Amino acid sequence: MRAKEPTSLEYALLGLLHQHPQSGYDLRKIFATTALGNYSSSPGAIYPALKRLEQRELIGGTIDDTRSLRPKKIFRPTADGYEIFRRWLLQEISIDDVGRRFDELMLRFAFHAVLADPGASRNFLLRLARGIEEYVEGLEAQLQLFPEETPIEPRLALEAGIEQYRSAARWAREALGHFKEDS
Repeated sequence: MRAKEPTSLEYALLGLLHQHPQSGYDLRKIFATTALGNYSSSPGAIYPALKRLEQRELIGGTIDDTRSLRPKKIFRPTADGYEIFRRWLLQEISIDDVGRRFDELMLRFAFHAVLADPGASRNFLLRLARGIEEYVEGLEAQLQLFPEETPIEPRLALEAGIEQYRSAARWAREALGHFKEDS
C-alpha cells in the first residue's frame, strides 16, 4: 500500500524543518505570524500534522530539556522526509496546478532554496511561466465563447482573472533574471 501524499500543510512543515530543527510551538508561531497561516486552518492543526509526519517517519522528534523547565520536542526531517520533500519541489507543473493550486506552486518555489540548486529554481520559474501562459490562452478562449448577451459582470470577472495570471507570468519571467542561465 502506497503511503498517503503529504498535505500542503505537511509540506510547509517539512520545508520549515529543512531550514532548521524546531519545536511545535516554534512552528505554530511562524504560522500565526506569517503568510504560511494560509496553509493551516487553525493553530491546533500543526500538532496533528507533525504527529502524522512523525508516524510516517518523515520527521523525527527528540526531547530538549536543556533550556527551560518545560521540555520541548524538537523536530528534524529524516532522510525519507528530505527525499519526499525534494521530489515535491521538483515535480512537474501541470495546467491543473496553475488553475487550482497556484498557492501551492508558490509554496514549492519559496522552499526551493532547500535544494541549493539555482538551476532547479530557474527551471521551475521557466516551467511556471510557460504553464501560466498556456492557462491564460485557455481562459482567453473561454472569454471568446461567451454569448453576446452575457452580462458584463461575468466577462469582467474573467478578464480580472486573466490579468492576474498575466501578472504572475510576467513576475515569473522577471524572476528568472535572478538565476544565471548556466546554473
